[in-house]
Amino acid sequence: MTVTSTQIIRYPFPFEEEPAAGPAKADRASNGPRKMPVACVILPTYNEVENVTQVIPAVFQQAAKISTTHELHVLVVDDDSPDGTRDAVEDLQQIHKNLHVIGGLKKGLGDAYKRGIKYALEHFSPDVIIEMDADGQHDPKEIPQFITLSNSGFSLVIGSRLMTGGKTPDFSLWRNFLSHIGNWLIRSFGRVKEIRDCTSGFRCLKANIVKESDLTHLSTRGYSFQSSLLCELLRNNATFIEVPILFKPRMHGISKLAFRDQVEFLLNLAKMRFGGRSKRST
Repeated sequence: MTVTSTQIIRYPFPFEEEPAAGPAKADRASNGPRKMPVACVILPTYNEVENVTQVIPAVFQQAAKISTTHELHVLVVDDDSPDGTRDAVEDLQQIHKNLHVIGGLKKGLGDAYKRGIKYALEHFSPDVIIEMDADGQHDPKEIPQFITLSNSGFSLVIGSRLMTGGKTPDFSLWRNFLSHIGNWLIRSFGRVKEIRDCTSGFRCLKANIVKESDLTHLSTRGYSFQSSLLCELLRNNATFIEVPILFKPRMHGISKLAFRDQVEFLLNLAKMRFGGRSKRST
């Protein structure tokens, strides 16, 4: 069967701007000879000290499962967390040689991802970039499946909470309502009708499609960045697939979703609608 980029399927796999100056400096990059393509997981953090000590080791547990195709790196983009998140990451660097950290001022999730993506492209030349939350809501065990799909011709793999099989057990009725309404608005204004979960923060992106995209104009806060990035990737002819995921409860801390993120989301709808001419094939 020929699979097109607009089909949504589940594969039954067996396995489970520049960084800021001053004290927020990049750690050592791996400069030795590279044996295989790099998969770089980007983890934006702000006050996640309790979570990173569990999430980062869990991510590196997946390294063996992709070892025949990719070398796994993790880049933590910490917004100068006052709770010691960076110190905890630097302690973990003694165990995980492919763990890296950069810092910067807190300007929002989108700004952190822009810094992280820029740094990863310049220092690791990755084959794929994986977006992932650092709070434990995204299961690292999905990473091997995402990479397998990226090797199968999909330049954008989306961990979907809203397609059949996706689950959000911790969502209240109100949050579920807002999520579905928000995604409907993005599909309508952003002209991405084939995507169910337009605000997912768990994705695998081929680096070549990221390089072809213009990230400079994208929103810098919250899920507005994720929806803007999605539309930009699709304007550049990304081939996509959605994979149902379980969106788990946050392990520690509280959600950083703020009212101003919701305001930016509404303002961003018009920007998505008129922000660029589609490059997608008709």
